[in-house]
Order: sequence, then C-alpha cells, then structure tokens
Amino acid sequence: MVDFGSAMSFTVTAGMNSKERVLRNYTFQRVDRFTIDFCAESAVYARLRDYYGVQTDLELMETLHVDFRYPKPNWIGFPLVDKEGRSTDYFGIPRAGHGDFGYPIVHPLAHVESIADVEAYPYWPTADMWDYDQYERDCRQFDQHAVLGGAWAWFFEAACELVGMDRFFLLIHDQPEVAHALLEKTTGFMERTSEIMFEMAGKYIDICFTGDDYGFQQGPMMSSRMFDGFVRPYLQRIYDVARKNGKLMMHHSCGSVAAFIPAFMNMGLNILEPIQVRAAGMDPGELARKYGGRLCFHGSMDTQGTLPFGTPEDVRREVRERIATFKPYGGFTIAPSQHLLTDIPVENIAAMYDEAWKSAWLG
Repeated sequence: MVDFGSAMSFTVTAGMNSKERVLRNYTFQRVDRFTIDFCAESAVYARLRDYYGVQTDLELMETLHVDFRYPKPNWIGFPLVDKEGRSTDYFGIPRAGHGDFGYPIVHPLAHVESIADVEAYPYWPTADMWDYDQYERDCRQFDQHAVLGGAWAWFFEAACELVGMDRFFLLIHDQPEVAHALLEKTTGFMERTSEIMFEMAGKYIDICFTGDDYGFQQGPMMSSRMFDGFVRPYLQRIYDVARKNGKLMMHHSCGSVAAFIPAFMNMGLNILEPIQVRAAGMDPGELARKYGGRLCFHGSMDTQGTLPFGTPEDVRREVRERIATFKPYGGFTIAPSQHLLTDIPVENIAAMYDEAWKSAWLG
C-alpha cells in the first residue's frame, strides 16, 4: 500500500502531463492528483458541448480535465446493414436503439446446432476490416494524454448475442464444443485486431483496454467453474497481447464481478473498470480494503442512483467520499460507474467534473 496521505512528504511533480500522471497513478507512484475520465453516449456529448459552449468532443474533454484519450479504428469491411436494411454490428447482429448501445433484435445464429453451422455463418469479420493507418495517426496525436488501445474484446457477450443468451448457456451445458467454436471465432477476430493495433501504433498506446461483461446486479452470471472453462482461456489471450507489448491491462466488466477479481489479477489485470457500486459485492470501500495498493480502480461514480436522482451537492459529496476512500492506496480514477446516459441531468454531470477537478489534488 502506498501512503498518499502525508502532506509533509508530498511534492507535486513539476510539469506532469496527463500521460505521465496516469502511468504514475496506475503503478502506485506519487501523483499530484487522481486522474479523471469520461464515458457517455453520443447524445450526452452533444448536451455537454451545448452546456459548456464548445464545438468538439476534444474541446469538451479538455474542459472536463479528462486525462485519457481512446482512439478507435474506422470500419472498412462489409456494409453494416442486413438484407432487411437494418443496422448491424460487425458480427452481423441487427440492433435497435442508441447506436453502439442498441440491443440485438435478432440472434442470427439462434439455429446453430453444430460446429459446421458456426463455420458456415457468412458474416464472420476478419482483422483486416479496420483502417489501421487512420488508427495509428489518431493515436500519435495524443502525446500528452494516456492513450487507451487494443480491441474491445467482448467475445463472450458477442457469442451470447449471436445465439441468444439462454441458448448460449444451454450450449455450454449440452454442446460445449459448439460453444467453444463460437468463442474461438469471436476471440480470434478480437485477438488479431488487438495485435495489429499494437503492431501499428503500440509506441503511442499506454494501456490495453478491453471489455466483456460477466456480472448481473445481484451476482456473477456464471459459476467460477464455468468462468474457468469458457471465459478465462479466451480472456487470457487478450490479456497476453497487452503483456507481450509491455502495456498495463484495464478490463471493463460491469455488474457484480467481485468473485472473479482474484482470477483477473492472477491473469495479469492492472486496472478494473468501472465499479458498478450498487451491484452485489462492489462496494468501493470493501474493494479498496481488499485490493488497494495491488489493483487500480477506474470509475465508481454512481450512474444508477446518485447521478440520475441526486442533487448536484449529492454528486459532489460522492466525489469527495470516493477520493477519501482511495487516497490511502492510490491507483484510482474518478469516472462514472457506467456510460453517462440522457437520464442524468447535465447539472449533475457538471457538478461531478467540477468537484473532481477541485478535490482530486492529493497535496
């Protein structure tokens, strides 16, 4: 455990930029303040640009003192639309709702019965379907900020959404070879995508950031045995891309994932994101006591309660409480517990980032 509480021995590092601050924070070295991050759906970006009177998302990030940047490659593969004209993701899954946040409206492999059915699916993406030249240019420009990179490796969730979650869990029990074939397809694409990202832009990337969900509100969505058999081997491949490239590993997994934290750490996890504080076992104080000084935490500002339903002062109080919780340990970033959605008043978001900037200083 690193003691950040002694003002007598604390000194601010002159000229520390966001990149340096994040890397020091996430290796439990002294920093002048805890770091700050932002994630939201596109409509919230637009509301905040209007609120602050800025024109671009990058200007908004500067206004909110966000220390991280997250470039993403543009898709150049097959058209993301199905035969009925519905928008799809790159696995050919039709979605409705808020863009990337849309829910599947069809499970295109719901009929799958064999490995041959998996292989015959015509919409398997390949890693060459991204514009890596554009990606390298975008990563290069953020030399003052911590750059998150690597593929968003939602291999388990993708397999569930291709066949339907109920059906996928039945496959795990009844036809595990078919479940593994699906996971191999989804993971292989994401693993190779991540490898190419680091080959092209690795010198500009600081943290490998991936995400896949294994928790419900009241507990994990699977047993430890199922996790070890159908998640861990594939997730380890994603972690190993980061390790081979000498990068810190940050993993998004929302819901109640407390049961899996020891496994994540044994696999090489450095930073857990986001801390869904109202999920079972995800109390920030308890997590800090168990893992503080060994595992970093990114997020935890409550998007299920305080932010949508509290007052601006409630939000400010939670920011201060969270800083106090993690100050003895270090390795913490102030950020939401999930993407900010349009149910959250703009004034509460503004209060969160204003208080973060005022209170995150550790001197």
